[in-house]
Amino acid sequence: MNPIRVLQVVTQMNRAGLESLLMSIYRTIDRERIQFDFLTFREEPGYFDEEIRSLGGNVYYLSPITIKNFYNAPSKVSSFFKNHQQYKIVHAHLDQWCGIVLKGAKRTGIPVRIAHSHNTYLTFNLANIVRNIIKLPVNRYATHRFAISQGAGNWLFGKKNIRNGNVTVWHNAINCEQFKYNDDVRKKMRLEMGLNEACVLIHIGRLSIQKNHLFLIDIFDELTKKIPKSKLLLIGDDQMNGQCQKYASQKKSRNNILFLGGRSDISKLLMAGDVFVFPSLYEGFPGAVLEAQAAGLPCVISNTITNDVCLTDKIVQLPINKGTDIWVNKILEFKNIVRSDSYDTLVQKGYDISNFCKKLCDFYENVTDETSAAKID
Repeated sequence: MNPIRVLQVVTQMNRAGLESLLMSIYRTIDRERIQFDFLTFREEPGYFDEEIRSLGGNVYYLSPITIKNFYNAPSKVSSFFKNHQQYKIVHAHLDQWCGIVLKGAKRTGIPVRIAHSHNTYLTFNLANIVRNIIKLPVNRYATHRFAISQGAGNWLFGKKNIRNGNVTVWHNAINCEQFKYNDDVRKKMRLEMGLNEACVLIHIGRLSIQKNHLFLIDIFDELTKKIPKSKLLLIGDDQMNGQCQKYASQKKSRNNILFLGGRSDISKLLMAGDVFVFPSLYEGFPGAVLEAQAAGLPCVISNTITNDVCLTDKIVQLPINKGTDIWVNKILEFKNIVRSDSYDTLVQKGYDISNFCKKLCDFYENVTDETSAAKID
C-alpha cells in the first residue's frame, strides 16, 4: 500500500525553528505510512531540500507571496494543484498567509486543508496590523485549525474558535534523547571552543527583530561588568543584514560575543553553555527553549512567551521592558546551578518527537479515511 502523501507548505526549508521541527518529524515518522512533500514560496533551494529528496520527498518552488501580489496568489496556488492532483491533505505553516494558500487548495477540491499557527504577533505596529488583515480568510478556507499554543491559536483563528473547540493545540516536540545532558560532551566542547572557565550564555534563533538580539547584547554587556570572563554564543542565520554584528562591535564586550551562524551541532553547543537566554518579543512555542531544558540548561526567557513552555524548575520568565538589571541578576543566580538530566521530565510530559509523530500519523490516516468515507456516502 502506498503511503499517504501530505503536502507541507512553508516559506523555504532553511535552518530555523519551524523548518527544523518539520525535518525532525519527517526523519522520525513511519514513511511507509506517511510521506511528506514540500511546497515552498521561494524560487531558490533551501538548506534541507537535498535531505528531503533522500528521504523520498519532493520539493516544489513558487515565487514569494508579497503584499503587492497576494491577490493573485490563490490563482497561482490553484494552478499548482491542478498540476498535482495527487494531494488530498495540504498542511500550511504560513501564519497569516495560510488562508491565501488554502483558498487556492479549496478551488481545486482538496478536501483536507490544515492551517497551522506557529506565532503570536501581538506587538502593535504597522507590520502586525497588515498581518491581522491578511489573515482574515483563514477560517473560511481551513477545514482543520492547528496551533502550537493557545496564544498562537487565539491570534490566527480568534478566541471564539478556541472556546468552541475548533482549534487543536499541537505543542512542539523534540528528540529528547539527542539533547540528554552529557558532561563529557560539555567538557570536550568547552575545550575545543576555548571557553575554559568562562560563564557562557547561549541563544539559539535566527538573527531577526523578533528574537530581540539587541536587547540580549545589552544584557550581556552589563553582565561582563560583573563577570569579565563571560562569553555569549549566538547561533542562527542572519536575517538583519549585519545589524546585530554592527551593534555588538560598539560594545566593550564585543570580543566576547561569538556569532556562530547556523549550526547542525545544537545539542553539543547546549552542553557547553551555562545559561540559556531568550528575550524574544513574541513566540508561539519555541522549540529552542524545549531543547535547552532537555539539555538541563537553566533558562531565562521573556514573559511574552507562553508559560506552557516552562517544563522544569530551572526556567524563569522576565519582562523585556524593565531594563537589563533584572536579567543580569537572574543570570548571576542561575549560572551556578548544577546541570542535571531533564530527559524523563520532557518525555513524561509528552514532548518527545516519537510520541508526537505517532499522533500526527494517526491524524493523517484518520482524516483520509473520513474523507474517503464521505465520498462513498
